Amino acid sequence: MTKKYRPGAIGAMTDEYEKALNELKLLLQTLSDETFIEIKNNSVEEDFQSARNITLHVVRSGFGYANYIRKRFGEKVSHQEIKIENTKEAITELDNMFQYTVDTFEDKWVLTDEELLSTIIKTSWSTYDLEAIIEHAIVHVLRHRLQIEKLLVKNS
Repeated sequence: MTKKYRPGAIGAMTDEYEKALNELKLLLQTLSDETFIEIKNNSVEEDFQSARNITLHVVRSGFGYANYIRKRFGEKVSHQEIKIENTKEAITELDNMFQYTVDTFEDKWVLTDEELLSTIIKTSWSTYDLEAIIEHAIVHVLRHRLQIEKLLVKNS
């Protein structure tokens, strides 16, 4: 089977985002629901105490990145109540978030490098060009997948 790649620079970054999310979903599939929910580290912020909380943080952040991009382009944003109680729901919500992101990019796949770098997006914590916020989203998933792996190893 031949992989179908998305066009343009945004397409390439979106393909990498999908790859990072798939790695996270594979990890989550190895967890029982009990392990997924169990508080493994109560010495950190609530968002990072369990695999469930970390995943919820990743999903909410992913929707947030897409919404910042949508706002920058004057498009409608969505604010959803997200609840995750087990690994199946986590994977579904990761898929929903990714689809929302793909929909955000639907007419932007082949922006030029100049357009990517001159599209400035101000978030509540920093200012990015379009390429940088997408790269941030990818690394965010990778970082938190690794955080879950470390949380599980440390507490096994």
